[in-house]
Amino acid sequence: MRGRSSEAHAPGAAGRLGVDLGVLAAVLVAVAVAQALLGRGSDGALTLFGVTEAVAALVAGACLLVPGRHRRLTGWVRAPWVLLGCACLAWGVGQGLYAVQDCLHLISGATTWADGPFVVFSVLSVASGLLHLWVWGRSHLGIAATLDGLLLGTALLTVVWVGWLAEAVRVAPYPLTDLLVPLVYPVMDVVFLTVTIIQLVRLRVSRVGLLCLAAATAMALSDAVYFYGVVATGSYRTGGLADFGWIAAFGLFAVGARLTPGGHPRLRTPSAGSWAWIVPCAAVVPAAAVGVTRLWVHPDRFVLVAGLVMVVLVVVRQVVALDDHRRLLAVAEHQRGLLDAVAHVDPLTGLENRRRFAERTAEAVRSSLRTGVPLVVAFVDLDRFKLVNDTLGHAAGDDLLRGVAARLRTCVRDDDCAARWGGDEFAVLVTDPGADAHAVADRLGAALLDPLPVAGRPWRATASIGAVREDPRRLLAALPTAATDPVEEVVEALLAAADARMYVVKRAHRESAAADR
Repeated sequence: MRGRSSEAHAPGAAGRLGVDLGVLAAVLVAVAVAQALLGRGSDGALTLFGVTEAVAALVAGACLLVPGRHRRLTGWVRAPWVLLGCACLAWGVGQGLYAVQDCLHLISGATTWADGPFVVFSVLSVASGLLHLWVWGRSHLGIAATLDGLLLGTALLTVVWVGWLAEAVRVAPYPLTDLLVPLVYPVMDVVFLTVTIIQLVRLRVSRVGLLCLAAATAMALSDAVYFYGVVATGSYRTGGLADFGWIAAFGLFAVGARLTPGGHPRLRTPSAGSWAWIVPCAAVVPAAAVGVTRLWVHPDRFVLVAGLVMVVLVVVRQVVALDDHRRLLAVAEHQRGLLDAVAHVDPLTGLENRRRFAERTAEAVRSSLRTGVPLVVAFVDLDRFKLVNDTLGHAAGDDLLRGVAARLRTCVRDDDCAARWGGDEFAVLVTDPGADAHAVADRLGAALLDPLPVAGRPWRATASIGAVREDPRRLLAALPTAATDPVEEVVEALLAAADARMYVVKRAHRESAAADR
């Protein structure tokens, strides 16, 4: 489990980490020296290890549960740490029970009363890792990461079973029913270690994550040594490598908890070279080969069940991958739409912009050159727009432009185009074969008759509207020379004709206004 690595690199964090690790190393050395003085297997040594291991687990649990360590973590974000803290406390309680039985020499079988809390630790630690992946993975990404963890854990467990556990169970001096509980520890350790590795693969690496990986590794090795001592020889003795590994594991959990930040870890950004998805896939292939080989020479229910679980996980993982691809395609399509809007839509009026109008006109000309259908293009130039800006302000001018745009939008069909050409000028393209230039101009002018709300007051907008109806084939034939791009030159000719017509109308408006004065 990990948080954001930024706090881990804050001033003083590196020094504190060094001090904490130094204290942990000193505790391990002190316990080793004390055991050498007391003698391995003596009552004093048994008490020493029992108390030290229990205290280490309880301290780790307290560090993980203290609210001050997670002051900025709440709800589900803090839940994984709470689970791991409870797991450590359960292990501490179990170790206390085991120490009492060990000192009183009451342990005679493969299982004891202490195994209950130990199993609780195994279950809660795995649950905390999976929940951490789920919370930080965010929805479908968390599901994928969780499935990767389960898949890798099942694959590694199959290899460990075939390579070691199956034979160890076969030669054990205890019946299989007595070994079921001790067998839970290495199995759950493999899963917990796997989930921790997946977190390092999926999330940004941090010191806390590396400490948790080291703790999970120490726990897995210690439980493996313990299980081997129980099932292979039946001569496990307190004070060996397993006990030092348990102390180290919980010490590392405590050190990691002291470094735990309150930030949010980030998922690795997927890239073409990302190897995160390869890890579980690379483990499944050898695990499947080992499992098939095992089943070929000897029936094994465990391997058969593990193989079926891997098949189910692979299928579910592929379904999640397909859903990931669908989501990515949807996001890409949405982003493409946003980019298209930025490139082709006028942000003030919401109409298509000049660039998009030229593209739409080119498409219409290209189609008309094949079919011979005439096109109507109109330019709308607002009258007295400068007066609005100068007397009422630019905000009022924006209101006027938005109001005119809304009126023009009602005058065109879906197949037509109304655009802001620039400034106070608009352009309209009509592809209806029966459209008439004069009718289009009249319709656009009529749309502006009713006053528009501008700066809180009604304003009657007037405009000079020039509309032409042209056959692109005729324009093409009228070009003086063979055009390298006939569509582009026909579009320019069509727009120039509409623009010229608009200026004729504008000149007539000015002359009429001058005559009125």
